[in-house]
Amino acid sequence: MNIASLSQWLQSAQMLIAVLLMLVLATVPIGSLSAQEEKERKESNRMSTLPNGTYLYGQSRQPDQIGQEYIVFEVKDGKLVGALYMPHSEFSCFQGTIQANELAMTVDHPYENTQYPYAIALEAVSPLASRNEQAQAPVTLKGYHPLEEISPNDERMLATCQNEFH
Repeated sequence: MNIASLSQWLQSAQMLIAVLLMLVLATVPIGSLSAQEEKERKESNRMSTLPNGTYLYGQSRQPDQIGQEYIVFEVKDGKLVGALYMPHSEFSCFQGTIQANELAMTVDHPYENTQYPYAIALEAVSPLASRNEQAQAPVTLKGYHPLEEISPNDERMLATCQNEFH
């Protein structure tokens, strides 16, 4: 085989590979997920749900610490209403939704009468087995700690924000 025929053979092989690659890509449905991607999506969706209720989180494990941010909110059917605040300072009301891996919020600026988007990532704690034997991954807000006791001041801010958005 001489160089000219070898070169012609290589060009033909490259064209054949290109045609085969196009055929393979054409038969793969767009947007299909691998088994691993599907599993991760389902885990993310399971992780992202917070049951209806009122929640309080703080950057500190202790309530009412000066210079630390806190968030108090109510979840009702995946929708949020709440307040972001620092103790002995102003607070900002927000509304939003629980998305795949975050709280997606629209925050009202307390003085400028403007709104801005804000998000806090959700992260799984340690999975717990439930009675129906499905693993449930409790969630927390990234960078925040869950606090048990909601103070009268937290309730006041939450009620103010609920009135603003209802």
